[in-house]
Amino acid sequence: MYSMENYYWGGVAYVLGVLLLTPALWWITRFMRWHPLKAFFRVLVLAVLLTPAYAFNDMIYLAPAWTVSVFEAINPQTEQGVSRGLVPIVFCFVVVYVIDLCFWLLLRNRRSKPVRRVAREA
Repeated sequence: MYSMENYYWGGVAYVLGVLLLTPALWWITRFMRWHPLKAFFRVLVLAVLLTPAYAFNDMIYLAPAWTVSVFEAINPQTEQGVSRGLVPIVFCFVVVYVIDLCFWLLLRNRRSKPVRRVAREA
């Protein structure tokens, strides 16, 4: 069994690894012109990699939700099975994607409105 400090350092290393992977993700998706499609792939990858879930029902330790789902698929421990990791991933993906689209629509509408200038009379 690992100590709490081991779990903290494991979490730090995992998040740093994801942060190092993020520029490659942005570089791969930069050719997509339509923002909702580009955001879909970016948010999907980040939601899959960064969403946490409890590793075991009786413990307080968190693990990446995708690993919880993989281990549940290989060796089921609970009745919930694979959905134990997939439900948080889908929830986080939907929330972040909707927020991204709302900001995109807000900024797109703000940018597309032409600025009118009123001529001053002397």
